[in-house]
Amino acid sequence: MKNINFINFFFLLFFNTFVFLNVEANIENKIIVKVGNIILTSTDLKNEIITNLVLKKKEINQVNINSMKNFAIKSLISKTIKRIEINRYEIKDFNKKDLYKYLDSVAGSFSTNKNGLKKIFISNKISYDLLSRNKETELLWNTLIYQLYRDQININIVEVENEIKIIKEDKNEEDIKKLKEKILRVKKQEKLNLFSRSHFSNLENTITINFQ
Repeated sequence: MKNINFINFFFLLFFNTFVFLNVEANIENKIIVKVGNIILTSTDLKNEIITNLVLKKKEINQVNINSMKNFAIKSLISKTIKRIEINRYEIKDFNKKDLYKYLDSVAGSFSTNKNGLKKIFISNKISYDLLSRNKETELLWNTLIYQLYRDQININIVEVENEIKIIKEDKNEEDIKKLKEKILRVKKQEKLNLFSRSHFSNLENTITINFQ
């Protein structure tokens, strides 16, 4: 069994056995799911849940842990599928400035800097490096999608010009030029997002997901 329907089945079995109200407790690390040849463990799931609770600034209690389980396991599987594909294409490059900007943004949401954010993660017994790695995965995935589909990004210039006509009143040539560039960026990103969802959906149907 595999994919989203099996995830729901999995939680019927797993719901009452995965409890870690005390995050400092010594929890036995068990294999919970195998994605392709990649093994995910109960410790991976715990880290994913607590990380998401911390980032959402929610109290770490059993009620919130339970409510986060479904999202966390889907998120873990999704990131694992992407990493498998990234490794298959040997994608190494991504915009490091985007990574630093993201980490600064997360730190800023806690009114601190990166060192302060690391302390927050340490105090909650979760990995700051994992936060960075997860974002890196998304950036590498974006690089992959762009490399695979950049030649298929066709933008209808007539549509762009029509959009500009509607909103170009009281704008000078420089403003119109910037507006056109912005519209083109948005449309290109929309196309890439479509390719990303389609590519990922195809992977979901080909990679075997087995819960233990």
